[in-house]
Amino acid sequence: MKISQKLISGILGIATLSGIIGAISAHQQLEIAKYLAQQEAEEVAGLLGYFVSHEFEDHKMRSRNEMLAHLQEHVESLHKQRQRDLEIVDRNKIILADVVTEDIGTLLDHDRNNEVGKTIQDGITRTYIETSPEYPNGIKLIAVAFKTSKNEMIGAVILEYTPLYQAALATAHKNILVTSVISLGCSIFALTAGYLLSITISKPIKQLQQAVMNLAEGKLNTRVSIRSQDEIGELATSFNKMADDLQSSRDELVNANEQLRDEITERQLAEAELQQALKDLKKTQIQLIQSEKMSSLGQLVAGVAHEINNPVNFIYGNLQHTDDYTQQLLLLIKLYQNYYPNPEPEIKNANEEADIEYLTEDLPKMLTSMKMGAKRIREIVLSLRIFSRLDEAEFKTADLHEGIDSTLLILQHRLKAQNNRPEIQVVKEYGKMPQIQCFAGQLNQVFMNLLANAIDALEDACQKELCPNPLIRISSEQINENAIVRITDNGIGIPKEIQSRLFDPFFTTKPIGKGTGMGLSISYQIITDKHGGSLQCISSPGQGAEFVISIPIRVAKSAQSSIGDRHKLNHI
Repeated sequence: MKISQKLISGILGIATLSGIIGAISAHQQLEIAKYLAQQEAEEVAGLLGYFVSHEFEDHKMRSRNEMLAHLQEHVESLHKQRQRDLEIVDRNKIILADVVTEDIGTLLDHDRNNEVGKTIQDGITRTYIETSPEYPNGIKLIAVAFKTSKNEMIGAVILEYTPLYQAALATAHKNILVTSVISLGCSIFALTAGYLLSITISKPIKQLQQAVMNLAEGKLNTRVSIRSQDEIGELATSFNKMADDLQSSRDELVNANEQLRDEITERQLAEAELQQALKDLKKTQIQLIQSEKMSSLGQLVAGVAHEINNPVNFIYGNLQHTDDYTQQLLLLIKLYQNYYPNPEPEIKNANEEADIEYLTEDLPKMLTSMKMGAKRIREIVLSLRIFSRLDEAEFKTADLHEGIDSTLLILQHRLKAQNNRPEIQVVKEYGKMPQIQCFAGQLNQVFMNLLANAIDALEDACQKELCPNPLIRISSEQINENAIVRITDNGIGIPKEIQSRLFDPFFTTKPIGKGTGMGLSISYQIITDKHGGSLQCISSPGQGAEFVISIPIRVAKSAQSSIGDRHKLNHI
């Protein structure tokens, strides 16, 4: 039943109805006052918590002292504007900012029932009353937790709203008094006063209540259009002013946060681009140096092989004729001895002095040794030419076994016994494999890197007395359409955490000055990018290491064309 209808029911019911309306209105105004006080306090504390959360997340761009100073400035500014005490504590209830600066850095001491601690733990906003000898009637406090964007609790904002609460109650009491007076007047002017009260009180209160609910939901652009000159009008004016202040504060915080986030993002992007450019520059520099070293080594080896090859061929070719002539001379001497067993004294003396019998026996052996030496030199020269591959720089077919053997020949001096270790044994287990299409010189570079690393690992193991019999095993086989080469050593192995970074540029476990960290990275690029294959490491600590090379024996025409284009670009 509406108020006007109740007023019409009679004078006797007017007083009772007026009392009921007054009581309801008084109760409603008290609840609204309490609610408004708590909601404003919670909103202020929530916005401050939002600001603190972003301060904590963005503190990487400033020092902790700067961040805490910034928080303290904001607390003092808010205290001057609102004239109320507030504190900011971390998750351990250590005060980070306070109106009383002497309390900063100390443990929060008025949280006797652990209301703040519970709020930090579960994130639920709590109101409680603090009593002390200084405040015998108690002061009302609200604790609002703040968290990171990852939903991690990092502290709480504690705000005093006793003045706001008392002001709201005082306003409510005034409204109750006014309502009581109006209720008495309504006894005389029943219908008219009841109708006017329903318009001037109920509707504005509902409007104000709805506005408060909207504000509590975060709709800070909510305003009430109440122009009355009573307490409700003042409350509406205060509400609008509070909403303006809250929206202005949030806008400032959001704008400052957005600006700071943009600056951080720009700096991070610039730094990331600079780091990537520097990394690419170092990588390119090392690759150029390595390419130049290998090219110079190839040219040097090819030149030496060519210069040695000509005189060796001359010597090797004339050794056969020398052998024939020697056999003829020895045969002639033997005939002379058969037909002239008693030579002249002068010839006999010369025969004894020259020791013809020993000369006849030793000269063929000398020629045979010279042939073997010349043949060995020719084999060495051939291996050097195979390793250099300057005449095979294009993508063509080659014998992998020849490349491995030539590389072993280059590294032969490192395989021999040293002062601190025995000779490194090399076991070859070559399977039947056709010639493959590849960049032979670059594959030789891969073999050189892997074999040199294996020797380094065995030398390190021998120095630590962990490998009494150093061994390198090289095996090859054909699996389907792929050529597989395995290079295994029995050193101390490679830890799991290092294996994932073996092929990264500039990563090395060798001492400074002994390795650039580009050998395996370049080898990986040669196998994967240039040949469309794979290079992987299989190792366990104490079990040695095995590097497995897998490359296609034949490359499709489209892939071969692509490889040829990349090879041309590399030489531009």
